[in-house]
Amino acid sequence: MNKTALYLIYFCIYSAALLLIGKSSLREDPTARSYFLCDRTASLPLCICTFVGTWLSAITILSLTGGVYEDGLAVLAYSVFPWFFGAFLLAAVSRRLYAHNVVTIPELFSQRYQSPALQVAYGAIMVVVYVCYLVTQYKGFGTVAAALFDIPYPVAVLMVYLFVLYTTFGGYRSVLRTDAFNLVLLVLSLVVLLVLMIGWVGGFSELYAQAGTLTGSDPSKSLLSLFNNRYTPLICMSMFWGWGLGLAANPQYMVRVLSARNPRSARWTVLGSLILLAFLYFALVHIGLAARVLAPQSPDVASSDEIIVHLMNNELYSVWSGFFLFSVIGACVSTANSQLLLIASSFSYDIIRTVSPKEISERQVLNLGRLAVFGGGTISMLLALNPPEFTLSYGGDVWGGVSILLFPATYGTLLSRRVTRQGVWASVLVGGAAILTLYPAYYGGLLPLHPALPGVILSTAALLVGTALSRREEAAQ
Repeated sequence: MNKTALYLIYFCIYSAALLLIGKSSLREDPTARSYFLCDRTASLPLCICTFVGTWLSAITILSLTGGVYEDGLAVLAYSVFPWFFGAFLLAAVSRRLYAHNVVTIPELFSQRYQSPALQVAYGAIMVVVYVCYLVTQYKGFGTVAAALFDIPYPVAVLMVYLFVLYTTFGGYRSVLRTDAFNLVLLVLSLVVLLVLMIGWVGGFSELYAQAGTLTGSDPSKSLLSLFNNRYTPLICMSMFWGWGLGLAANPQYMVRVLSARNPRSARWTVLGSLILLAFLYFALVHIGLAARVLAPQSPDVASSDEIIVHLMNNELYSVWSGFFLFSVIGACVSTANSQLLLIASSFSYDIIRTVSPKEISERQVLNLGRLAVFGGGTISMLLALNPPEFTLSYGGDVWGGVSILLFPATYGTLLSRRVTRQGVWASVLVGGAAILTLYPAYYGGLLPLHPALPGVILSTAALLVGTALSRREEAAQ
């Protein structure tokens, strides 16, 4: 069958499935708790699906696999190891987190410290963070769709914009079902693609034998080396503070824990997801290595993010290429709609509902949330028209900001009753100042490690000092 015709068939089937899922999830008058958190009734299988579906984004599938193609296993120490480290930290506090009867993570600070201002501040931080991070999902979808249909990249970005808005309008229930559907597609496509490519190479032993003779950006290191001149031990170690702690304190994963129907499901949401993710990363890494062995000459593309799309659509094309590429589109949609829903809850529930001088009805909260979905999605789409070159690095920078601003305050709040409101405010203010100072120094080549490392240390120190001073002041009164 003609390649374009096959892609159109995939597109029609996928679009019809998303339309049905979105339509079935729309309700007349859902409450804010049901719209943003599914009334905390999500089953363990659905929680795992949405956790994994949100995790496996364009950064994972395109940037990570393209990075493995270029530099081999060194990419793992830069990204995958920190991600899993952060997830284990989240699993360790999942029961404490679940014990708080909150709809959003910013509400946790308001509830604990009786500080609506903290809820508003963290709500605003979440809006900015997810508007910036959504750019990576738009770029991933746009890159794949532009290659599939030979259309301009801006037109392809507009396609994901419409997909994501539609699936998000149905709320968390729609997100759960969309994520489950997209994850099934991704797992099937990765299994088939892994079997095909390992067969083409001649088996795993032959794959490692040939990959060991190839080099990446560092001519002195093979693809099987854990470090090279691009991913040095210092850079990789500092990324634990960006990717790792950023994931551990990331509301998009914490909400998955909060939505579970009981504490046991909340804990196993993280642990069960890690088991599935370990297999999926095994497949992605070996697909990247096999692609390099089968097509050792790097394709002429603008960035690492486009390598796998180009290869699957050209040198390594098969009848399964379209199925895989549409599963990548699904992964972008799953991550994007989750983040748009967080923009909605942060704007309508954490900011407007909190600062409004009069009580806002449930319907108004939801309408404002849908307005935020439209506004946040539109801003991200416009930013995606001029996207970052390498989204794996860009995503680490965004998550580094999350680790600086959220990790000390969130884990301090969950693990200690001694932390005070003044300590959290000190952490936020010092963390914000650290971001404004350290990131420009890092981009300017003046800082040899990721700014998340010193940034988290500074914001943690501010949390401890602010707490100590406020407690001393209370004791003196």
